[in-house]
This record gives sequence, C-alpha cells and structure tokens, in this order.
Amino acid sequence: MFNYVIFDIDGTMIDTEEAVYYAYQSIIFKKHGRYFTNEELLKGYGVPTPVSLERYGFTDIDAALKDYYHYLIEGFKKCTAFKGIPEIMEKLKELNVPMGVVTSRCQYEIDVDSCLKQFTKYFKTIVTSDDTTLHKPNPDPLLLAMDKLNAVPCETLYIGDTVFDRECAKNAGVKFALALWGSNNAENINADFFFKKPADLLDILKL
Repeated sequence: MFNYVIFDIDGTMIDTEEAVYYAYQSIIFKKHGRYFTNEELLKGYGVPTPVSLERYGFTDIDAALKDYYHYLIEGFKKCTAFKGIPEIMEKLKELNVPMGVVTSRCQYEIDVDSCLKQFTKYFKTIVTSDDTTLHKPNPDPLLLAMDKLNAVPCETLYIGDTVFDRECAKNAGVKFALALWGSNNAENINADFFFKKPADLLDILKL
C-alpha cells in the first residue's frame, strides 16, 4: 500500500520517556521548588522544547535550554531503541524503501543522542523543528519531508505515538500508523493502522 515511510523518534523509535522526564523535572524543581505532576507535564509534550519550557513557566528560554540539555544528554546515554526497530530499519533498507524522519526535536537534540546515531544512516531526510516555522500538528514538517523524498501523500505512511503525530498526518493527507509499543494514549488516538510491533509495517508495504 505504501512506498515511503516516515518515522517520529521519541516513543516510536527510541524509548526516551525517562530521559525527557528526568531532564524536565530536574530543571522544573530548580525553577519551582517542586516536581510537576504528570498532568502538568503533558501540556509540554509533543511540541518543540522551547515551547514546552514556556508552558512550564520559564522566561529565560536560552538559559533553561542549556540547563535542560545538560540533563537530557545524561539521560540519552541510558536510552535504548524499542524492540524490533533495528531489524525493521535494516529490512526496509534491504527492500529499498525510502525513509525519513519528522520530529519535534531540534537538530541539536538529534546530534547529541548517542542512541539515535545508529539509525540516522537509514534516512534520506530528517526534518526537525529548526526546519519549519510551524510544527506538529501543522502539516508543514511532514510536507517538507515528503518534498525531500519526492513522495506523494497517498504513497506515504507516517508512524508515531501521539495525537500530535496523528493530526500532522491527517492534515498532510497521509495515512497514520500508531506505534502501540511507545504510545501512552492509544485509546484516544484514531489511527489508520495500529502496530503492535515494528514488523507489522511489512504487512502493508508495496513489495
């Protein structure tokens, strides 16, 4: 059904939940003198980090970013890829399926992720929050990735774990597959496909 595959990163390829949680809570405690509840943290998820920091009450964003990255890099060292991701990447390469990434991370967050480095070689394009003015759920990042891949919406599948990913795909006219292995809100996301494991992708590719 599909000739092109575009992935989200966090919660889809890499299990970064603990690393991000640790980094945000560390600077939040320094700023507010307490840790945020999970409900409070949710308002900062799925958007570029500077936007998250604003929503968490930071005003000096540059200073907060520097502090955040200090803790994030520590956390990245402990991150691992989800089970089945290395194998599906290699399989898609063997099948000559063009792959891309659309993420809310900035380029720096890509560069410092020691776990992600093993996968960047597989992608023809990686679209970060630095590349577009508007971000997920706006379709612009996904449209840019498709443009770089010379892909058309009807032949493209976007795989992610959040409602922001789903809305981005919908707004771009692209089918969306929910990565159940990394999603914390699966019951509230109306995806076109529900993948229990990365290898499920092979069932719907045009091979």
